[in-house]
Amino acid sequence: MTLSVCDQVTERVALGESLGELAEHAAACPTCQRLAVVSNQLGQLGRFGMMHHEVDPGLGFSARMTIGAQHRIAVRRRRKLAASLAATVATGAFGVFLVTRTSGVTPPPTPTPEPTLSMPSKPSEPDPTPAVSDADLATLVQLADVDHSSRISAKWARIKKPLAPYKKLLKGVTP
Repeated sequence: MTLSVCDQVTERVALGESLGELAEHAAACPTCQRLAVVSNQLGQLGRFGMMHHEVDPGLGFSARMTIGAQHRIAVRRRRKLAASLAATVATGAFGVFLVTRTSGVTPPPTPTPEPTLSMPSKPSEPDPTPAVSDADLATLVQLADVDHSSRISAKWARIKKPLAPYKKLLKGVTP
């Protein structure tokens, strides 16, 4: 596809190239003359600092941008993890609070007997034969029987033998 002469002039002006052999056409064509006037006005704006030309970012620009983007993604990921962990802890604490709290209704206080300062004349003696109505109580009474319990004992010789080195160690120590 061949470009018209006006299109070639427009392309060279847009790219900032010299017109070269197309300069004769640009001087004769009214469309190309208007384009040249606009180009000159834009060039003057550029000289006075009114037009901003992009600066080449230099070598390694894409690498710097990639590293920066990866850093932002990692920061977001850490913040998201911290927020979810905090939400989990708060939810757990709230659940513990709900499970362990008492209801708003308090039971009425139980009346306590007032202490008396007088001593009874004769101390009451416990009943020598307890009424055994419960199987657990009967077992406890049987285990509390001193005569029976004194027969169930460990052999002290077996206990003293491993403690003998400690006895020698403590012989010189006075409390």
